Amino acid sequence: MDSIFIQIVAYRDLELVPTVKEAIAHATHPELLSFGICWQYGTDEEMNYINQLKDIKNCRIIAVTASQSCGVGWARSLVQKLWRQERYTLQIDAHIRFLPGWDVELIKMLKICPSDKPLLSTYPPAYTPPRKLVGKTPSRLEASKFGTAGTLTLKGVGDLSKCSTPQPGAFVAAGFIFAEGKIIEEVPYDPDIYFTGEEVLFAAKAWTRGWDIYHPNLSVCWHFYNTGKKRVVHWEDHKDWWVQNQVSESRFRQILGMETATKDFGIYGLGNVRSLVEYEAFAGVSFKERWFIRFI
Repeated sequence: MDSIFIQIVAYRDLELVPTVKEAIAHATHPELLSFGICWQYGTDEEMNYINQLKDIKNCRIIAVTASQSCGVGWARSLVQKLWRQERYTLQIDAHIRFLPGWDVELIKMLKICPSDKPLLSTYPPAYTPPRKLVGKTPSRLEASKFGTAGTLTLKGVGDLSKCSTPQPGAFVAAGFIFAEGKIIEEVPYDPDIYFTGEEVLFAAKAWTRGWDIYHPNLSVCWHFYNTGKKRVVHWEDHKDWWVQNQVSESRFRQILGMETATKDFGIYGLGNVRSLVEYEAFAGVSFKERWFIRFI
């Protein structure tokens, strides 16, 4: 059975319900979908908002108050506890629109990747609510810049639409990752990662555990990039967010060899199938020296 477990974390995000409903409406096999959602609400009205999903089959929801929320890694870690051994998993943000037949297309692309452990990821093209799709170009990911704390950010570049297959890459976009469900066990989310650096850290952990990253040659979904009609974000509600963020950025630097590790990160650290040195060579980046190569 080609079942798909869809992981969603939603922080006071009223795009959640349309995202879930559209995933179902535009799937070729909606009966094979299940959802794991962490709903973080700030008001009574927001608490009741999730009731719109109560009649959806296999929709598993953890609801917490926004004041309890500890960032994206914490929320994604909770969602992963809702996995029930579905064959595939799709990690997305709570503000996504879908191509008709997206489920079949994703499985088709994943199966033609020349790897025993492939994953598909990229920054999807944009939409503006309720459903104005802006472009459809599938892009690859490359390094953008190192921040002052050492964390590396990414950007989407190029046009893969003329490629006949997904293209290999070194980085992932946390708002769109598709792989076999076993990735949840092999590369679990670190609850102490707040936000910054999440994507590069996940990519390095997955790659060193033997997962190969590919960028889709077809856009199957669209993402709302918080322009115009704004949604609330975690750090606007939490004035002490920087405390968690400092811990998170330190973990990023320690795991990626930018400073001496103070502990064994275990399952939340790097794998041992391939080394960090090999990953850096493949990605064209040096974390310790904070440089990267721009690929043409």
